[in-house]
Parts: sequence; C-alpha cells; structure tokens
Amino acid sequence: MPPAGRVVLVTGASSGIGAALTLELARRGFRLALTARRGDRLESIAAEARSLGSPEVATIVADLADGAAPELILGETLGRFGGLDVLVNNAGLGLPEPFALADRGMLRRQVEVNLLAPMMLAHWAIPALAERRGTIINVGSAISTIAIPMFGAYGMTKAGLAYWNDALRRELRPQRIKVCLVEPGPIGTEFFRAISSLYPEGSSELSEPRAPAIPPPSFATAKVDDVARRIANLIDRPKRRLSVLRRLVWPLRALGAFFRAAPVVADLALVDAIRRLQREWKDRPPG
Repeated sequence: MPPAGRVVLVTGASSGIGAALTLELARRGFRLALTARRGDRLESIAAEARSLGSPEVATIVADLADGAAPELILGETLGRFGGLDVLVNNAGLGLPEPFALADRGMLRRQVEVNLLAPMMLAHWAIPALAERRGTIINVGSAISTIAIPMFGAYGMTKAGLAYWNDALRRELRPQRIKVCLVEPGPIGTEFFRAISSLYPEGSSELSEPRAPAIPPPSFATAKVDDVARRIANLIDRPKRRLSVLRRLVWPLRALGAFFRAAPVVADLALVDAIRRLQREWKDRPPG
C-alpha cells in the first residue's frame, strides 16, 4: 500500500525524535495521528507536517501517565482513520538522579510513560494492526545495555521495554504483525536540554537540586533527523533491532555483557565516579 493509504500513530510527537519522525513521515506522504501532552507544540508540528505533504494529520492531546490515555488515543485514531498500520511508541521520560533522593511522583511517572503506556497502546492496537499486517516500533535506549547509576529508574523502564518487545515480536509473528526495537544512543544535546527544563532554577514543583546537564561529546551523538529517517525506514524494511549510533551502542552492549560477567570490576570502575558526582548534590530528604 502506498504511504498515502497508511496510517502511522506517533507518541511524543511534539519534540525530539517524535517531532523529527513526524516531519520525515510527512515528507513520505503518510497519514498521521500525533499525540503529546503539549497541545500548542503538537499543533505546530501538525501544521508543518501538512505543509510537507501529509494528506491527513490528526492531533490527540493526552498525557501517557494517565492510565486512561491509551484507550482514548486508539479510539480517536481509529475513529478518524478507520484503521492503523504503524504504532510508534516513542514518548519517554528520563531523569538522572540518585534514587534515594528522587521525587516519588516522577519515579512513578517514568514507569507509566516509558513502559506501561507502550504496553497498553499495543494492547489496544493489536486488533487493528492485525487487519493490516501492521508494525509496532518501540523506541528504547542504549542505556538498557549497561546498568548506570543515576539512571536506575529510567534504565529499568527501557530494559523492561526491550524484554517485552522481544517477547511480543515472537508472539505476534503468526498474526503477521512486525515488532521492532530502536536503541538510540545520545542524540545531540536534546536530552540534556530537556533535563534542564525539568529542573529549572528555583523550581518548587520538582526535586532539587538540578541534575547536571553535561552533553556528551559530538563524536558520541547522532543527529535527530538521521535517527528519524532510520526509524521511518523500518516501516517498509523492518528489523528486529535498530541501534543508533551503532559505533557506540554495540561497544556498550559488549561492555554491559562483560560487567554482568565480572560485577566486581564494574563496581570498582564506577564507585569513585559516583562518589564525586554525589558530592555535587545538596543534602536533602527523600522526595
């Protein structure tokens, strides 16, 4: 079926990978259902997608931390388009922070957005995807390949997503539904700017102090438009697992396997770095 006849649902479409992927899919002529929390930014991306060639764009403002959101999103998508070809579970939230000091509400929110919402969206979408032999694309993270302190909660959700992704892929194969996992490495400084915005100076809404937003070196980052292009390619050329950047992700996977085989080495390698980092955080009670 040509792109103009196919419907793609993208979560977290208002920024980052989701916004770049939306515009890439629009250039290719797909019909789009877009969802995110921020309605103003979502409408702006939708308008740009229409100008780039998408024949039909629907926006659904929803918070994936709300347990009712997946049913709402799928209901509105199917009501508008009458079917679904691709579900892209892209929305994600990551907060680097010592676990003992983390805000409890934000810990729960990470689990809801990063893990439970993709599962529930897929559960609601499977009947429609089966009708069209569709595709589920789950955007995970290379961080799940190695246990990194300060990212324990975020890494746990992405590791759980990867496990579920592989189990679901095998389960849905008889129904001709493809299931793909994307493992992005660092992407520009986007993630780190997002962290800074979540922890603004003087914030009383979220835990203090701010997470240190130090961007990775340029050689270890991918361009968001390139990541979006490669994700879009999965629709017609699905892969079990797509790693971006390959030169960074696969060494991390190897290092993670080594650390699992020799955990004492991993502990010794990380303990001094973590002590130095924790000294940068102010003393405060748990969130």
